[in-house]
Amino acid sequence: MNVLFICNDPAIQLTVNSTVDAKLSTFSTFDAATTFLKAHVPDVALIDPETGGGRQGERDTRAFLERFSAADSKFGAVLVLRAPGSEFEVEAVRNPRVWTWDTRAYTDGTMDPEDRLIQALKVASREPEPRHFRAIVRFADDVVTLSVEENGIPVIRNRPLLTDGDAKQNLESLAEENLEPPEFGDFREVWRKYKLRGLIVFTALFGEIGRALISDDPNESVEFRFDIDPMQLRRRFALPLELMTRVANDSHDGFLCNLRPMARRVLHFKRRPANSERPPHILFVNAGTAKGELRILGETEVESRRLHSIQESTDEQRTRLEGFSEAGLCTLEELTLEKFNATCEAHGSPRAASFRDALERRLRRPMDDDKSIDILHFAGHGISRRPTETRLVLLPTPKPNQEAEPLEVKEVDLLEVKELAEWLPGSVRHVFLAACQTASIASAEHLHQAKGCSLVAFRWRVVAKRIPDFVSGFYEAHLRERKSVAVAYHAGCQRARLPEDPASVSAVALAAD
Repeated sequence: MNVLFICNDPAIQLTVNSTVDAKLSTFSTFDAATTFLKAHVPDVALIDPETGGGRQGERDTRAFLERFSAADSKFGAVLVLRAPGSEFEVEAVRNPRVWTWDTRAYTDGTMDPEDRLIQALKVASREPEPRHFRAIVRFADDVVTLSVEENGIPVIRNRPLLTDGDAKQNLESLAEENLEPPEFGDFREVWRKYKLRGLIVFTALFGEIGRALISDDPNESVEFRFDIDPMQLRRRFALPLELMTRVANDSHDGFLCNLRPMARRVLHFKRRPANSERPPHILFVNAGTAKGELRILGETEVESRRLHSIQESTDEQRTRLEGFSEAGLCTLEELTLEKFNATCEAHGSPRAASFRDALERRLRRPMDDDKSIDILHFAGHGISRRPTETRLVLLPTPKPNQEAEPLEVKEVDLLEVKELAEWLPGSVRHVFLAACQTASIASAEHLHQAKGCSLVAFRWRVVAKRIPDFVSGFYEAHLRERKSVAVAYHAGCQRARLPEDPASVSAVALAAD
């Protein structure tokens, strides 16, 4: 490999000379390098932007990049960065022939700086390939940083974000704001409010880098990931990251969750790899017939809410999952009180007294021929009134006269997510809560952080008839195409999006794969 090296720093020259196994033509000025290029065509140009005593934004570096990293250039360019946060990071994201190397980067267990330089030189010497970016925003302690990888190679590493006090305050205030859409009213106003909040978040976190990452080029893709330290979970989890938009007047499907794959993660969780030897087994918890009076502890008193049956939605979700099962992509087991008790009678086991009892026994004390559960899919109602209390709505214990002649349920049973998490067997790697208001801090803490499960749930009340589309989009990608939870979540958002219904931007994904 022939490398044109523009640098006048002896320490950097020594590092490169001892690291790179290539023919180096070293020049201390851009003028000398330009003269050399008239008669020679190297494979790669390696540049120190501080050549000539300048710092970030050196005019000669910019002019050189524009000339020699153009689409018709015969070689790529590796830009040596001597300080994180340089404007050339944006250039590296925008231009497939520009790569970056931070000479002051510390080894963090992923790639040594010298190895990173060698890899970047190899990539830059080839023709540009389809580009896949991963943008990782990390909330740790009280610090927020951005890292960007291109095809698995770091382009930006731990760039500080929210260094502006006003931007940080705006983000903090959004985490406290109630974004629950009204049951009645003009949804255009709802979308307008979401877009404004999304623009604030997007600008505060990414700025110019964010606009460079989201491209319409079919050969480019980007996956957004938000890693949250356990100590920061309650402050950061409520941020409306799914509502991030590039511009305030973007269309309804211009939200980040509809544009690109994304997911949140709690740092230091226990990973649960998928079992590749057999199709995953899905336990479909069908609580869609639960209806009646729901009593909720409010801020000052007990509130009542009337719940209607959403059996049509849950039955449609089951039908979609049955299609995947018939195709051999999973095995499906539906849990209802009636089916569980029929199984109990066949095994000579005591009948379950309630839906709650049936669910607990299936999760904690499976029968001999019960399959190991990989995915738990709950379909029904959910409610969150406090950040740390999320409850799933179950059918209550039947009264004696209801077994012979079922009556309308007057008061429903509530199961806390914390209790569900305690029941989960170690085999469960993914939980899908197809229920309103279940994408809460409680769900994140108990199912994702404590149990290490991936989780998909919904932030606010959603129209039940829209959930089956999200479900089929998610499982189509996750089961048939074997995509990650983040990519499958994005597919669900795309399948469910409609201008008049905010169901898709209500969904939240926490990935553990």
